[in-house]
Amino acid sequence: MTTPHPNIEIAHQMIDCVTRGDVDGVERLYHDDIRVWRNVDDRELVKRQALKVVQILSTLDGLEYADVRIEASDSGFVQQHVLRCTGPKGDEVRVPSCIIARLEGGQILRIDEYADSAAMAPLMG
Repeated sequence: MTTPHPNIEIAHQMIDCVTRGDVDGVERLYHDDIRVWRNVDDRELVKRQALKVVQILSTLDGLEYADVRIEASDSGFVQQHVLRCTGPKGDEVRVPSCIIARLEGGQILRIDEYADSAAMAPLMG
């Protein structure tokens, strides 16, 4: 049995923490100087703001990551997935996404997130 690349392990830990609503766990994975850029609003979030997003995600019914594909890179990982949940109106929401993460010292220093903005619209209120 091969041991997964440490960068892939961090990606799996992040998915696990987010789906369980473990904001403290995500906080431990995030570097203090993390920046999270999102294509849906062209904003760059600092750690406090990024953790608030995780907190909001934890309130979504049936939150799961589906069709997850993760590739390690020298500096981090690239993750493709479909974020699935039940929307506020009871409909199934499926948001195809890709994140490019850069790590430093075993923590996530930067995330560039590309999500289907039309698919995400039901969650944006």
